[in-house]
Amino acid sequence: MESLVVDVYESRFWIFSLFVVASLSPISRGSTRRAALAALNLLFLAIYLQKRAPAVPAAVAVVWCALVAIERAPKFVSVFVSLGGAVVVLIVFLIHKLKPLGAESSYGGINPVLEFIGFSYVALRLIDLGRAVAERRRPAPDICSTINYLIPFHMLAAGPIQSYDEFVDQPDVPEPLGFADSLAAFERIVRGLFKKYVLAGAIQKIFLTQFRSSGPYFWLELQLNYLWLFLDFSAYSDIAVGLGRLTGVATPENFNKPYLARNVIDYWERWHISLSLFIRRNIFVPIQLSLMRATGGRRPLWIASFAFAVSFTLCGLWHNIGWNWFVWGAYHAAGLIVCNLYKHLLTKRLGRKGVERYLANRWIRAAAIVLVYEFVAISLIPVTASLKDWSR
Repeated sequence: MESLVVDVYESRFWIFSLFVVASLSPISRGSTRRAALAALNLLFLAIYLQKRAPAVPAAVAVVWCALVAIERAPKFVSVFVSLGGAVVVLIVFLIHKLKPLGAESSYGGINPVLEFIGFSYVALRLIDLGRAVAERRRPAPDICSTINYLIPFHMLAAGPIQSYDEFVDQPDVPEPLGFADSLAAFERIVRGLFKKYVLAGAIQKIFLTQFRSSGPYFWLELQLNYLWLFLDFSAYSDIAVGLGRLTGVATPENFNKPYLARNVIDYWERWHISLSLFIRRNIFVPIQLSLMRATGGRRPLWIASFAFAVSFTLCGLWHNIGWNWFVWGAYHAAGLIVCNLYKHLLTKRLGRKGVERYLANRWIRAAAIVLVYEFVAISLIPVTASLKDWSR
């Protein structure tokens, strides 16, 4: 089957986006706006997926029924449905990532559809939504909200991963955009297009060889490969944020100058921020809290190290299931563990004021920024061959 992707260079994507903005702008009632946005998200699927489009809303309807059951059914039924749902999501995720032999024909062409909707991101949204309902922190959403949270058209290309709490807390009807805000949103979109199709495109065509180079050029490519990835990936986020502002849909920021990070922990607070926050609230913190309770709070550094190891190994396998992404995840986990231990030892040796002086030293900061840049650039060597699938 042909590849199905959301190409932000296509005219139909922008015609549809303008149609969404024009359709939602005059609506001033929350329930009507939710229904209209859900219909538009489904229409987007119909335009691109055509005869395969009904499979997605059918699956969302099943998810919605499961969420209602988790909320309203007796506890043992809720637990059973939650576990069953988690198993189904895992199976579909493995089909999506492993692409087993005959998956496309045996499962009705499921993989191209999963690829199109960016199921890697949808799966994480499902986890966030499922936890919120199962833990009784949030009620089950209505069907329109379920559609709008799981498959927002402007976030399909490359995320970001909006938390369910943030989705629920956004106003039903956003404040109307003034001229200056609208212009800023358009500028953000143009910036994203320029980054992807001019800057990132030029670097990729002129300089990158997927590390088939050698000698000094290999090290030049090492630097430019990381720069290309940042420009390409952050471009999608710029476009999503800009469209989110125009349509009144809260869209998280995903990058905050990651090339200025002074340590690996700081880097993951600046790079793919929505993924970092998902890992923190759904993997790292639960592991850390469980082990702290089990050990009575003893050995917090070892517990944090274990939580980092599990979280970022899984993060690597989330990107793609293969040895190269496993190595990438383990490499970043090791960097986070060493960074956390170093911060602890530095504080113990220098004291609070000494650490403040250390952090204020601009030469140390410059050296740290260079080291982190090289750390990240080196980590991309084993995964460069699959970077075309980074956003999936």
